[in-house]
This record gives sequence, structure tokens and C-alpha cells, in this order.
Amino acid sequence: MQAAVNGQAIETFGSYFCDGGTESSVVQGGPKPRGTGLRPSRAWALAPSWTAGYNSRMPPASQAIRVKVLFFGRLKELVGHAEDSIERAEATTIEQLFALYAARHPELAKYRSSVVASRNQEFAAWDTPLRAGDEVAFLPPVSGG
Repeated sequence: MQAAVNGQAIETFGSYFCDGGTESSVVQGGPKPRGTGLRPSRAWALAPSWTAGYNSRMPPASQAIRVKVLFFGRLKELVGHAEDSIERAEATTIEQLFALYAARHPELAKYRSSVVASRNQEFAAWDTPLRAGDEVAFLPPVSGG
């Protein structure tokens, strides 16, 4: 069997199988690769296989973002501070952020139906995704006269 590397034909006579089952061609006569995570089948030197799809099975990594969180009124008293900074996954929504704080401070959950959320000083829906540097505020119901 022949394979081409950089436009030159190379005689191959075996193959290596990567841990994920991807096959790479090998060339007769070279040193055995060590510490590569490959299992030899019948040959020594590894020739690149351009169709192997390096890391093609890896899902894209989610970026971590830092968000500033503000609490007002009774919520501030329940949490114990007016401001917090937290790192979350990029696709986190305002709802998920509130749920995180409600898990830490169970008393917050009682206020969920009446709390209003804002992102960057504008009212926002609970399913609004967060981005790096956002400022999220949770506002409890206000009464007075």
C-alpha cells in the first residue's frame, strides 16, 4: 500500500490505532513512537494521516465569563452583601444565575416570582444569556408612597 506525504509516495505496511479508533498509516523501518497513546499493530514509524481529523471528536470548550451581581433591598440582607463577582460558563442565563444564589441562600427562592432582573442597567428577561463583563442586578418588589 502507498501513502503520500508532502507529495512523495511512501511505502506503508501496517497501521496504528489511536485510543479513539482513528487509524494512521505507518512507514516501514523507523523508530517506534513512545508515549503517544497509540497501540502498535505491525510497524514502526508513524506517517501523518491527513484524514484522521485531529481532535475532531472534541466538543468546543465553553468559555468562562466574569459577571458582577448586585442585590437590592431585602435580597441584599438575605445574601449578606450588596455586590458580588462570579465566574460562570458563557451560556449562563439570568435565571441560572439567580438559581445559583438561591441554592446558596434558600430564602431567596421565595422572592423569585416578584424579583425583577436587569442586565447592564436595563430590565432583562430571565432567559437572557450573560456575556463577559455584564452587570446583573436583582431588584425586589418596592412599596412605599
